Amino acid sequence: MNVRRLPGFMYQYKVLAVLLLCALFLVVYLLLHWGIMCTNLEAWRHVSSVCSTHRDGSAIGILCGPLCTERGIHSLACESLHSGKEAVFSAHWEATRLVFKAPRIKSPSDRLESLYPVDELGMRHFISEEDFASAIRDLVVSRMNATISTRQLQRLARLRTHRVETDPSRRRLEMENVWPLLQNNEYIISILYEDRDVFPQLIGTCGTFYAVEYVRPIETPTTVLALSDSKPEWAKRVKLAVMIMDLLEELESNFPEPFHLCDVKINHFGLPLGGQRLKFLDLDAVFPRSVVGKLIADNRHCEKHQDCDYFDCRSLCSKRKRCESPVVNNNLQVICEKIFLGWTLSGTIIIPGLLMSEHTTSTLAVLLRQCANPAGDSTQLPRAAVPASLKMRLYNILSEMEQEYASEV
Repeated sequence: MNVRRLPGFMYQYKVLAVLLLCALFLVVYLLLHWGIMCTNLEAWRHVSSVCSTHRDGSAIGILCGPLCTERGIHSLACESLHSGKEAVFSAHWEATRLVFKAPRIKSPSDRLESLYPVDELGMRHFISEEDFASAIRDLVVSRMNATISTRQLQRLARLRTHRVETDPSRRRLEMENVWPLLQNNEYIISILYEDRDVFPQLIGTCGTFYAVEYVRPIETPTTVLALSDSKPEWAKRVKLAVMIMDLLEELESNFPEPFHLCDVKINHFGLPLGGQRLKFLDLDAVFPRSVVGKLIADNRHCEKHQDCDYFDCRSLCSKRKRCESPVVNNNLQVICEKIFLGWTLSGTIIIPGLLMSEHTTSTLAVLLRQCANPAGDSTQLPRAAVPASLKMRLYNILSEMEQEYASEV
């Protein structure tokens, strides 16, 4: 091929053209790697992989049959924005739509080595039932700071609640499939709190994949802003804001310990198909208050005004120059800052949030600013919890607006 026949720009600026092309490929690779973009081919590749391990006998679970042999699960579609997960894709199983997920895990030998303790002679032995139960309890204490009941232990230790595997080799295989799943925060929460209607329901597993009910994520702020700012659309926004505050109240009041949401995005909230109850979708970023404090601290040294954060959960640098104080902001502060108010720069709203519109009253605007930054500190990220009195005022004004617009619309 005669390179001189390339377009003039390509020929005269060969180095620049090559660099731009490489940069384009790098951007696409990173978008795919971070889960911001995806293709349906990835979903089929993941299914092919897990079904291959199912056929060789190492992957089991109630969804392996429908997924791999019966072909009852179909219409696979990739789902983007799944950082922290090896795979996320949706599918249909008869009349049910579900979402398959697989956490990023180490190699098979690394993730299972704790199940094979080594004795003094260097011989490997499979872990006993008692030690397996103890390992699960320790894991839940570490991740959730919670003591589990006998029934919860059985749910976590086995793939099926209605069938107890007694064959030693089959039970060993079951443990090998359960243990990698237990390394995932979302899987543990889905089982411990399966009776709560604030998280997607767990449906089943196949190997390292688990499936939950499909919950339609709320549109991103850019999508919301693309809608007309009519009264009906504003009424929908206000209703959604009330639903978010109701969900926060349940997470903070109806669990053994308040839950903190450490990665807040509007598409981490969603509605089940045909449902009216809002759910939180990113369970990898849901932690009890005491656990968040440990995640923030992590024996880190810091300087005054230095960030002491675990994503959206924020703390302070102590006098001993350590990130050792507990989380000081709360869920509502982050919601007001990142979702209700919008993206700000130097105190100025650059991209309006869910509740910033021509219909926003001056009273509501003031409350939102106070809620987003309760301490009024403009030198760093807000690091204060929203007071109960301000929370109540905001909830009351939104509830009144919801009722008012509902009657008009």
